[in-house]
Amino acid sequence: MRFSLFGVLALSGLSIATPTIAKRADAVSVLTDLKAQVFTFTGAINATLATLSPDSSAADKAAAVPEVGAQITSITSAVNSAIAELNSLAATPEKRSPLSIDAIEAPTWEKRQEAAIIVAVLLAAIFVEIIATLLGAIAILGGAVLIVFTTPLTAALPLLILAVEALLNVVLGGVTVLLDTLLTTLALALAGALGGL
Repeated sequence: MRFSLFGVLALSGLSIATPTIAKRADAVSVLTDLKAQVFTFTGAINATLATLSPDSSAADKAAAVPEVGAQITSITSAVNSAIAELNSLAATPEKRSPLSIDAIEAPTWEKRQEAAIIVAVLLAAIFVEIIATLLGAIAILGGAVLIVFTTPLTAALPLLILAVEALLNVVLGGVTVLLDTLLTTLALALAGALGGL
């Protein structure tokens, strides 16, 4: 009898310590929605920049800055909303019976790895899209006029990784290295653009 009770408590503890199928699905859903939003905003930035080049007139470039800045701000807002949603999901206790299948079935290592891979791919796609678009905008418009828009966005991106890690109880080391590399590239581009003033 004592062993049975201990076994139920141990299994319940495992399910609390690891994300359920629902939380993994929630993380994928939030990141899929964020990816769609990001691609919409970066598409708008690219459309604005399509008629410009680094050799365009200062007036044409200046006219494009408010539109590009507004889209970068929209990306930042979308990222911050996703972070808030992920943090809310992580803080929400799960409502289920202690004897339900979900409570007894702790996620296997393979299921946790599969969830980590899916979110890593989504995060990588989001980060690469954002940074590539920002690099293109900096090359055409210059870093000085965009730094006020890029700073809040680049500060939010690492927080997105932390929110996903907290929800899924995983460490996304590869994604963190990718983001660090992308942010370093962006910082060098900004420094080069500012140094050329």
